Amino acid sequence: MNNLFKYEFMKIAKKRMNIVVVLVSLFLTLLFFIMPVKNYIALERDGSQVNGTAAIRLEKEYAKELEGTLTEERVAKDIKAYQALFSNPENVVKDGDQVNLRDDIYARSVLPHFAYFKMIDEAFVKPQVTDNGLTALRDMRLNKDTAGFYQARADKVKSYLDMDYSDWKYSEQEKQFWNTHNSQVETPYEYGYHAGWKSLFQCFELLIVSIIAICICVAPVFAGEYQSGADSVILSTRYGKSKLIQAKISAAFLFALLVFSVNLVLAVGIQLYAFGTGGWNLPLQILNVTVPYNLSMLEAAVVCVSILYLVLLGMVAVTLLLSAKMKTAFVVLVIDVLIILLPVFLGLSGTNGILNHILMLLPYMAVQPVFPAEYTSYFSYPLPGLTLSIITVRIVLYVVICSVCLPFVGRVFKRHQVQ
Repeated sequence: MNNLFKYEFMKIAKKRMNIVVVLVSLFLTLLFFIMPVKNYIALERDGSQVNGTAAIRLEKEYAKELEGTLTEERVAKDIKAYQALFSNPENVVKDGDQVNLRDDIYARSVLPHFAYFKMIDEAFVKPQVTDNGLTALRDMRLNKDTAGFYQARADKVKSYLDMDYSDWKYSEQEKQFWNTHNSQVETPYEYGYHAGWKSLFQCFELLIVSIIAICICVAPVFAGEYQSGADSVILSTRYGKSKLIQAKISAAFLFALLVFSVNLVLAVGIQLYAFGTGGWNLPLQILNVTVPYNLSMLEAAVVCVSILYLVLLGMVAVTLLLSAKMKTAFVVLVIDVLIILLPVFLGLSGTNGILNHILMLLPYMAVQPVFPAEYTSYFSYPLPGLTLSIITVRIVLYVVICSVCLPFVGRVFKRHQVQ
């Protein structure tokens, strides 16, 4: 068995096409995860632009000015400081009914801390409303020394769940589920530098390219034997219907795990080396104030990586089953690509919530973190007496796919009719 496994593994790893595919996937991972670093932009207080690692260093300096606990008193103080900018007539320009800060004042006093002000502002605007002008902060009336920041967040969550959407309406069971999750979110939040983790959550989905590359390499494991005519020889040997099949399956999974792990380490290593690991212990809510998961940045990243591995294993299992069933590897790849990229072709519907709940589980969507947006972070799947978050459903689904497909791979191959 050991020798068979080694032989099958080397057969996959040494195949010239597979070497090329793996190298291309590594190059694309390198490119995709370096670009956010290279293109990172920050502005000096005089309005001049800096890029790349210099911008990251500047961002760290700005973030240090904001480190600390977001108590109600501190939030109110920062809102007052923002509103005070508008009280000086020399700081503002008027365009009809619009009152805006002068460009130099905005660049010096607001832009360095825009993400922070935007996070606070989002708690006070209505669901699905974008307020890039921070008008909610500018126009709000403060009650003494408190802004009611955390109550505003709770009110926004309630409004979001109570809205009547064209594609989905939250049931009372779902509302209770998300309210329970929100009650577990710890307050007050800690704030600080977290650019590396924010960038990772925006880039994790790009690793779908390496999953596709692995499927390309694994597709011929059984189908390739049909094409070469070696299936007749394999199935007639002593271990052709038992240990050899197990060796092929094990070799395919080990190859997939090794290749993907190298891509993942490269991707995460580039990002965290450039941006640093600062903010690993900060709450997700400073990325998206209404996110209902009580997780730190690091814990959320672990969740994302776990789902990535499960999607990989699920797709390898599906690919092996298709490879054992189909006559050519090309047909296997066509089906794989359709499964993975179907959401790209269809797109999320504005009116069909059931379709959206299906598409969100397919590989291309499943590798995308749910945390950055309200729409995805509150995605849930209600069953009679039970509600499951999208994270739980993704984990369960790909474990089931892997568990269901694997037992049939060997059976399909053994029952194959040799030509």
